[in-house]
Amino acid sequence: MGWEQAYARAGELAALDQPVIDDSWDYTGVRANLAIALTALGERDDSAPVQTGHLLWHLDRGPASVRQLAAVLLGEELAQATDIDPASVDMDNPAVSTWVWLTRSWPAGGPWGGMSRGVARGLTDPAIDILTSWAAKAALAGLNTERGGPGTDPQQLEQTADQLGGRGS
Repeated sequence: MGWEQAYARAGELAALDQPVIDDSWDYTGVRANLAIALTALGERDDSAPVQTGHLLWHLDRGPASVRQLAAVLLGEELAQATDIDPASVDMDNPAVSTWVWLTRSWPAGGPWGGMSRGVARGLTDPAIDILTSWAAKAALAGLNTERGGPGTDPQQLEQTADQLGGRGS
């Protein structure tokens, strides 16, 4: 799965759980988490499309799991970095520029890159650390939609991911 496909699918999944507002820090971060994970899984497993259950399993493991996936795309050093200097990387590569955004620290009181922010306003942590669980919730909504099931239920997230064991939907 290439970047364009993954980014489009990430937008679809994010929209199942987030209001689609392009200048929203929350939506942008959820979509970015999903896009990085989808692209890396597609490249690593040489599979398209990536099964939503497989995506959910990885996202449910938290930011460390997304960083491991990012290493497939970006290399280990960049995948583990935070507050990456944009001048030190290829910002024309959309996966790289997305990763730079996901891993930067943010001012507690804003501004947040000209974006509105509804989640964790007082935290300075990177979006990768704050929004990976929200991306997992969006993946769960996608899985439920695929299966004709109910909407997102936070208690269902871990149980569904564990049942799938990373095997896909």
